[in-house]
Amino acid sequence: MNKLSAQIAVTLVAAGCLAAAYAFTQQPADGTAGPGGKPPVKVPELPRVSVMVPQIQEYQALVTGLGTATPVKMLSLASEVSGKVVKLSPALKSGQRVSQGDLLLTLDDTQYQEAVASAQSALATAEVTLLQQQLNQTQAKAEWQRSGLNGKPDSALALYEPQVKAAKAAVEYARRTLEKARADLRKTRITAPFNALIISRSVEAGSYVQASSTVAELYGTDQVEVAIPLSSQDWSHLPQMPVNTGWSVTLSDIESQSQWQGYVDRVEQNIDSNTRQRSIILRVDQPLEQTPPLYPGTFTQASIPGKALTSVWQVPASAITRNNEIWLVDSSDSLAKMPATVRLRTADKVYLEPGQTQQITRIVTRPLASYLPGMKVEAVSDNQQVTR
Repeated sequence: MNKLSAQIAVTLVAAGCLAAAYAFTQQPADGTAGPGGKPPVKVPELPRVSVMVPQIQEYQALVTGLGTATPVKMLSLASEVSGKVVKLSPALKSGQRVSQGDLLLTLDDTQYQEAVASAQSALATAEVTLLQQQLNQTQAKAEWQRSGLNGKPDSALALYEPQVKAAKAAVEYARRTLEKARADLRKTRITAPFNALIISRSVEAGSYVQASSTVAELYGTDQVEVAIPLSSQDWSHLPQMPVNTGWSVTLSDIESQSQWQGYVDRVEQNIDSNTRQRSIILRVDQPLEQTPPLYPGTFTQASIPGKALTSVWQVPASAITRNNEIWLVDSSDSLAKMPATVRLRTADKVYLEPGQTQQITRIVTRPLASYLPGMKVEAVSDNQQVTR
């Protein structure tokens, strides 16, 4: 009997649970019933769109590009004469700086001293010969006048004219030979042709140098230049570029973010056949005196001030559709569209000619292809809006 009572109790409890579950499923989600006991119809939500409020402002275009700092002067310094290296300057080491005219190395000048002495002797001999021929010419002319003969002798040799001319030529040749001998002697002392940084040297004390042999690699320290290749679009952002007028440019190191001030030196008048770009050449004076120094070979980014735009809207590039239009949200939260008059494009921004401001309240920053004019939307302020 007890077992039968327990089974009846379990059955009653299960039936009650099923009835409660059925009743719960028949109730509206918010606990209220609509007309006739039915749940209310949900109102569809409006599409949410990100918007920004356009403001008229001024903008200074900025063109950026990459390039490597290169010395304006680079030289493989070579000896103009042959000889044994008898002295090396302590400054002739990689990394050392030298000034224009500093002595870098000296060659054995014994044979060049001898050449100068020989040329001096030859010049003296030639000058004596010239004086002798000029004296002979004077005597010959006097004898011809005393002879009472009219006119000139049948041969110019009689008056020593060719002899004097040859003697003068010999003197001139001897003088030029002496000048060359002295120049060769001076070239045994090899000096820095400009203010320079020693990159490497190719000789040691005691080594023999042939004429035209390289003795050192030099980089000039007075100026470096940076060639910045620019696309046609970049060039359209720049005004008619002034040259040698101090047009300021900021250079920064890609790795350390160090900055230097340079200027526009010139622009190239040809387009590179490989990159289809044209370069602007920037210069920095006294690069190693800057703080920090601008070393040759530094990979830099240049920031070049471009055209100044007045009375423009700055909007994200994503706000412009493929059809070159912008979508608007009017005061009644309805969509509308209008053509975009673009004055300047950059990588992430577009600058537009303002429309009729009184009719425009908000611009959609990321329009979709499914938008239709007059569509009701819910406008949400774009937190990613870029400001000047």
